[in-house]
Amino acid sequence: MPKGISRGYEPGRTLLLLPTTEIGVKYAARAEDDSLPADARQASRSLSEAEAALTTDDPELAVRLARESLAIFRKSEASAVPEALRILMCALADFEDRKEALSLGQDHLAELRAAAPVDRAAEALALQSLAEVASFRCRGELRTRAARWAEEAVAIQKELGDKKMEAYGYLALASAMTQQGVKAHQRKHYQRAVKALKSALELFTAPETSESECAELVIRSGEARALHGLASACGRLEDFRKSVAHAREAAAVWQQLGLKKEEGLELEFLARLQLQLGQFKEGRKSGEEALKIFIGLKSSIWQGVALRTLVKALLRGKKIKEARKLVNRRMALFKEAKDQVGIAATMDATAEVLMAEGDAAGAAGQLKEAVKLARNFGMKERQYKKYEATLTAEQANFFLQGQKYEDSLQHAKTAFFLFEKLDCQVEMATTLSTMVMSLLCTERADEALKETQRAIQIYEKLNDKKGEGLAWINHCSGLTKMGDFEQAMKVANKARDIFASQKLLIGEGQALDHLSSLHMTKGDFGKSATCAKRARQIFHEAACFRQEAFMSWAEAEALFGFAQLQDFKPDEELPESCRKASEAAEEALRLSREVDDEILVMHAQQVVAKTRIMCFRHWEAEEFIEEALEVAKRTNQRMEEASLVLLKAQVCICDGEDAKAQEVAKEAHAIFEELGNEQGMEQAREIIDGDYLRQQKEQEEYGVTAATPMPMMPSEAQMYGTGGIGPRTGAPGPGPGMPGMAPPPAAPAASAAAPAVKPAGGPTLEQIQETVVDIAMSLVGTDELEMDSALMDAGLDSLASVEFTNTITKEFRGVPMPSTLMFDFPTAKEIAQHIKDNFRG
Repeated sequence: MPKGISRGYEPGRTLLLLPTTEIGVKYAARAEDDSLPADARQASRSLSEAEAALTTDDPELAVRLARESLAIFRKSEASAVPEALRILMCALADFEDRKEALSLGQDHLAELRAAAPVDRAAEALALQSLAEVASFRCRGELRTRAARWAEEAVAIQKELGDKKMEAYGYLALASAMTQQGVKAHQRKHYQRAVKALKSALELFTAPETSESECAELVIRSGEARALHGLASACGRLEDFRKSVAHAREAAAVWQQLGLKKEEGLELEFLARLQLQLGQFKEGRKSGEEALKIFIGLKSSIWQGVALRTLVKALLRGKKIKEARKLVNRRMALFKEAKDQVGIAATMDATAEVLMAEGDAAGAAGQLKEAVKLARNFGMKERQYKKYEATLTAEQANFFLQGQKYEDSLQHAKTAFFLFEKLDCQVEMATTLSTMVMSLLCTERADEALKETQRAIQIYEKLNDKKGEGLAWINHCSGLTKMGDFEQAMKVANKARDIFASQKLLIGEGQALDHLSSLHMTKGDFGKSATCAKRARQIFHEAACFRQEAFMSWAEAEALFGFAQLQDFKPDEELPESCRKASEAAEEALRLSREVDDEILVMHAQQVVAKTRIMCFRHWEAEEFIEEALEVAKRTNQRMEEASLVLLKAQVCICDGEDAKAQEVAKEAHAIFEELGNEQGMEQAREIIDGDYLRQQKEQEEYGVTAATPMPMMPSEAQMYGTGGIGPRTGAPGPGPGMPGMAPPPAAPAASAAAPAVKPAGGPTLEQIQETVVDIAMSLVGTDELEMDSALMDAGLDSLASVEFTNTITKEFRGVPMPSTLMFDFPTAKEIAQHIKDNFRG
């Protein structure tokens, strides 16, 4: 049985190593050479079998056989020691004993360099092996040394004129740089990796004539490895289109060579990239092909990897029943074969299905059982502890998605403790993010901010710019939750600067999403739309089409908010702002349908309906409202359901069916009351009590006016890879490219200032003055404002003045507010007096 499980193995590492094929072939032939002494034949046989054990993912057996071979060769044939040592180092690294592997390699290198003359080929091979072992799962200084060892190997091979080994030296260098980037995300590491990979590819595709068929195989294999490396590095640089193209090329080469395991690994990697691009059908096909290959190879480890990826593809394509059928069938087969590794791997995949079925506790339970099962796999203690910590962290994420926040917090704390004992800094910081989300969802923003500071400190220590930027976004979410919008704005801009400096498009888009939402909360709809539009463009450039659709919706909402501030009548030509809002809403709906996401489609239909009503085409809105309502009810999106019912009431008003509008509004009010949403209840009451109808008659306006109680934004929106806990939802969002979760109820975006409650009998002049000043200060962004100061001189620009007039109109209904209000009554004192003189209750 293979020792290890899917999460303990890395396809990227396997596909970038210098293959041991030539060594295996060479010593298999020596084992049959009767001219050699018996001990040499035995050592050769052990070494060839050790290489075969490496190929079949049995590193424990490979270690034992390689040790036997090395011990004999040390006594009888020094020239065979470098190759025997390479097999042993590779096996030790696979068996999670890198410390011994590095110690053996460094001692051997020292011996070679102390000899005279130095065997340069053996020296280069030792450097190559050291670089490969030190690149993965080793810490800071060793990763730096890995790059130096690889560079030394390249220099020696150039000197020797061995282009094949020089190219593999470049692969080792690329591997070291990629891993430096993984542990401390900086663009320069991946760019250096790309440069090394291109050098390797150039050498592999234009090599000198090979001396043997085996050497030719190694060269073509190198070509595929370089292509895989480019696919990986381009993915890290967020160029997913290039990444997919390179992975396809690599898979084609592996297929031509007949190397089934490598082909399967590449196809599984390709499937994940295709899911990132939203290519669910293509991802499913690649995942199925990979799984078939690993079933044929009888590799439980890689079957688990491919199975989980295929299940994700099925779930993203809304094929939940097919995914359930698949995991049930695989589980039955593994149980029949008593394959414990396969059972554990299938539990992992089953957990994904359970989450899609809405059973977060069941999903977490599957992972818990997988951890128990792993105790019997013969894993190293550190490897097991890392596996336990990883699955505990994933259980926390499952609970978070299932809105079981206390369970999520407890599991995240446990995972953090386990990672801390292992000194896994990156994993510690990542787990803190889950803790932050859980804390925010349980209204403990102050604690969440402390945890984001801890994460930021870890990322700063690691010099990980990407992680630091994401931690600042989480910090922004905490500040937003606490209502500190000004500081949240500063933090979001800081995060954006970090991402922009590293040219990390997805992170920059996430920061812009937060900025757009914060501007919306402050009532600055123009800036909100600008940020959303830029984020949409960035996500399109990064080929993150779900996020693009989400930001298109956000842009439409902002433009709708801005258009609602305009003063226009049915018999007048619609302002340009209405046209832009309508076009943006249509575009949001188109993009949402393209990515086939019914939740996004529902939100887009809602904003389309709102723009239709606003543009006096209410009869066109009803179809969109009904379709969106169907989705909201089916997916239990109660806040959205209430908002849509409220829109339905507004259509009734536009049709002149006042009594029906009041009945429909009662339905919306009941849902808002159930959810504890005061603002929604107030909007519904305006229709139920007839306040809106009376105002409409007084103003002699029809359709949508400034006082129409239409929510500026859908009250609840799922986040699709837009990072952290967004101010749009007050709920966690998933990682890049993964489905979101239903957040807890949150109120629609409030107006820029909360109106004061009017006392019975009408407000006094002092109360009116206080209200006017409060509204003006909220829009200007100041804490002080003189009653006799001209508001426009104090910073109330033309856009803010429109909203100021709109808010004042809503607050003091029945008071005529001329379009030239700011010029007729330039100070707060004069405006307050105008309101007092014309107040009718």
